[in-house]
Amino acid sequence: MQSAKLLLLTATASLAIVSASCSTVPIATGCSELARPILTRQTPHAEIGDSGDIALDWQLYGTAETGQLTKANDDKETGFAIINACEVRDATITARLNRPWWRTLLPG
Repeated sequence: MQSAKLLLLTATASLAIVSASCSTVPIATGCSELARPILTRQTPHAEIGDSGDIALDWQLYGTAETGQLTKANDDKETGFAIINACEVRDATITARLNRPWWRTLLPG
């Protein structure tokens, strides 16, 4: 009986030590890290073609450069949407963590 108590005590202490080293809080990625691949992406300039007609080449270049500008603007909008969604996520979590203890008993 004495050895069973010692074994139970040792197992309980070991489990407590192992459990104490584990983190139950998930690590959330920062908003800037989520948007970094989008906002740091380089949008290259359009290439000037060589069709033989200089005026046509510049017109085509202007049209292509407008397309590149549209891509860059889309990247900015996407990056802002990511940051905005991340801030909403963080605000929702903070609100849930800061609510009164008795509200944690209710669902939602």
